[in-house]
Amino acid sequence: MKKLAIKSRQSALGGLFITLLLVLTFSPNCDLLPNDKDFEPTGNPYTLNPNIELIRIQESKTRYNPTGTFSLDFIARSKSGNTESANLPAGLFFLASNKKVQNTIIVKDYQIPVTSVVDTFTLGVFSVNEFKDLPGDADYYTIGPITDNPDLNQIIDIVRHKRLDASNVLTVQRAIYQVTSGDSLSSTMLESLNMLPPESDLPFESTL
Repeated sequence: MKKLAIKSRQSALGGLFITLLLVLTFSPNCDLLPNDKDFEPTGNPYTLNPNIELIRIQESKTRYNPTGTFSLDFIARSKSGNTESANLPAGLFFLASNKKVQNTIIVKDYQIPVTSVVDTFTLGVFSVNEFKDLPGDADYYTIGPITDNPDLNQIIDIVRHKRLDASNVLTVQRAIYQVTSGDSLSSTMLESLNMLPPESDLPFESTL
């Protein structure tokens, strides 16, 4: 079994994510087991607004967005001189630069206003590779495709309009790992997702 490499973190955010992963991995109620083959994100290509310069996507060291099990900083600026919109759809993957590091996915639609001043917007994301490493300081992410996985899309259809926070993101993460481990969504998991509380303000607009 490939062991999950957990690096020592000074960041409280990193510590929070490590705690979440440990609960997922070692919970007696967790039915997820490691696969010999890691999940590979596939799907339809996504094109960012060409008037936006994407500077970097990296693990957030100072901010936390509760709509995921950990957070990525999306650092960008407008090239047009006007405020541009970065529309990131639910189901969009973010691919790690290091093949040993976890890839991630968003389950909310993001509408990010991007000005000519370099700014940072924090995204809540979920891991899709349970047994890969956590990102380190040198790791960064690139924008990947929009998932074409039917089970991941089923999860997204349920939770994109649910209120996600620290009390329930583990439920969503377990569902994602159930799919990316090669299993189908169980009826129990679907019931748990459907019971999550509704989100009142839609779509999610990042103000961080």
